[in-house]
Amino acid sequence: MPRYARRVMLTAHVVGSVGWLGAAYVNLMLVVTALVTADVRLRDAAYLVMGVLDPLALIPLGLVALITGVVLGLGTRYGLFRYYWVTAKLVAAVVLLVVPFFARMPSVREAVAVVTAGGDLGRLGHDVLPPSIAATVVLTLATIISVYKPWGPIRKRRPARVSSADSRRVADAASAASTPR
Repeated sequence: MPRYARRVMLTAHVVGSVGWLGAAYVNLMLVVTALVTADVRLRDAAYLVMGVLDPLALIPLGLVALITGVVLGLGTRYGLFRYYWVTAKLVAAVVLLVVPFFARMPSVREAVAVVTAGGDLGRLGHDVLPPSIAATVVLTLATIISVYKPWGPIRKRRPARVSSADSRRVADAASAASTPR
């Protein structure tokens, strides 16, 4: 990848990743605020903002981070599956883009619908907390991994080398077996 293109991709990747992490922290603070506040209007507003944050910030920023990360992986010496730390970040990004669709977003949508209708959330608000904590922790760990690059290259298994002495023994044994007695 040419130097200028790499820098553009790297900049977009850092902006997308940091934005995604920031949106995850904001989202977690909204969840905590909604759960601990006694002010019903503040609680309702927190859920309404969460309903906007998911589709307009978390998902697009996550996609930017994932797509630019894949482009960087394919266009640089790091590759996608050459280093453990790159592969770990790739898996984390895919999981963090897929899991919320099943674990978090349905609960947020339902909470927004209940709040908009003026109903009681009951335990629904608590369903949003664990995936929000998990996303924040995983994105923070991905950031740490990006800085420290803790694991080295993925070693490919190579077939065992046969020494010349071993080859001669095998050849001698084969010739002795094929020689009539």
